[in-house]
Amino acid sequence: MMVALLGATTLVLVAVAPWVLSAAAGGKNLKSPQKVEVDIIDDNFILRWNRSNESVGNVTFSFDYQKPGMDNWIKLSGCQNITSTKCNFSSLKLNVYEEIKLRIRAEKENTSSWYEVDSFTPFRKAQIGPPEVHLEAEDKAIVIHISPPGTKDGVMWALDGLSFTYSLVIWKNSSGVEERIENIYSRHKIYKLSPETTYCLKVKAALLTSWKIGVYSPVRCIKTTVCILGGRGRWIT
Repeated sequence: MMVALLGATTLVLVAVAPWVLSAAAGGKNLKSPQKVEVDIIDDNFILRWNRSNESVGNVTFSFDYQKPGMDNWIKLSGCQNITSTKCNFSSLKLNVYEEIKLRIRAEKENTSSWYEVDSFTPFRKAQIGPPEVHLEAEDKAIVIHISPPGTKDGVMWALDGLSFTYSLVIWKNSSGVEERIENIYSRHKIYKLSPETTYCLKVKAALLTSWKIGVYSPVRCIKTTVCILGGRGRWIT
């Protein structure tokens, strides 16, 4: 009778063992991702998150989204079966003034529960990227041509393109002493510069009505000329 009892116990242990191994491998106890961050710069929409199962390999991640008035969730294009902890959903056509909801889960043999991200309005969350800057050199001046942040067909700033104001920082390349000029527009000319001297500058955009201030453009440098030939200067882009 004792032998029979031991045999039955052994059979139970053998039956349970595969379930335990599956759970240890992440098949049953897969945890939801955490600390999801939404970064929006101009029309670039990026999601970043933290893994909750660092020891479990071959895990992928997928997002759904939901717009106002929708009861169902839709798969988020560009953010399905992602093996890293970052994805880009810039291709999604959104009304940037409407609130959107997101959720994410981890996937392997099974899936984790959904982790819902706090709802947000893209326009309110968006940051202003660097403007594009072109320089034209004269003998004692630099003409600055500024293109608004974002892309030509972008939607984030489509209603605000004429509302941008700009500020810049300029310095002689040889000294590094900076001068700041505020509230300039898309074309600005800086006078009273030294001829045959290299100046460097950077520009950032702002939407004062929305309390948004952007990041600086890459530094551009140009050397002023000795004289203007044929009424034209030299372009640096």
